[in-house]
Amino acid sequence: MTILINKKINLTKDSDALIQQYIEYLQDVNPKDLYEGLSNKQILKNKFIFKINQLENLDLVNVDLHVTNNTIYVLGRFWNSKIVNLGAIPLTKPLKMALAQDSYPTLSISGGNYKKVVTDKNGEDTIVDHFEPYQLTLQIHKAEPINYNVEKIDTLYHRTFKSEQSLITISKNLMRCFAVFGLLLGLGFMFVGFFLTGLMVIIAFFGVNSYTLLLADTHMQPQRQRVNS
Repeated sequence: MTILINKKINLTKDSDALIQQYIEYLQDVNPKDLYEGLSNKQILKNKFIFKINQLENLDLVNVDLHVTNNTIYVLGRFWNSKIVNLGAIPLTKPLKMALAQDSYPTLSISGGNYKKVVTDKNGEDTIVDHFEPYQLTLQIHKAEPINYNVEKIDTLYHRTFKSEQSLITISKNLMRCFAVFGLLLGLGFMFVGFFLTGLMVIIAFFGVNSYTLLLADTHMQPQRQRVNS
């Protein structure tokens, strides 16, 4: 994921309201996205954490850009929230070039509420809550090129194995071939006088594949009955 442009946004008053709504939304749907899902006790146990932000990203915010002659207005919304004008950026030549490519915008965030580990006079670690002003940064990402070789392989796979049942049928046929091959090979060893070797080959190829086929048929019968019912 190539980032073409990083530009700090001149924020509007509405941006703080959207961020606060976003935090409340995360508290309901996924609290682990706040403070990286760590409690105060867990933060204190981790000796490498000295500062942890409440909000690390805005991954669920949909970003849209309204471009005028010399300004880019950054619009954002999430789930069922209203579309909010988060702020503006001067439309520079590098920004024009980035937007002219096959690209898409996202937001990164810094500041806000954070927890800081502080050592008191007695040498004990405690957690103090602080707040810094929010800062949003517009990131323009270059869209990843489509790998047509992967698409061709995927198409060929789906043409060959049109369904799970066809894949199972091909696997069974291969196992039957191995079983017959093992039986003939084992009998051939026995015919030339290598009885034990022939027996081992028959057990390894014919016996194992036949037993696996039997187990597969036994397992598939209840599934067919459930589908038919």
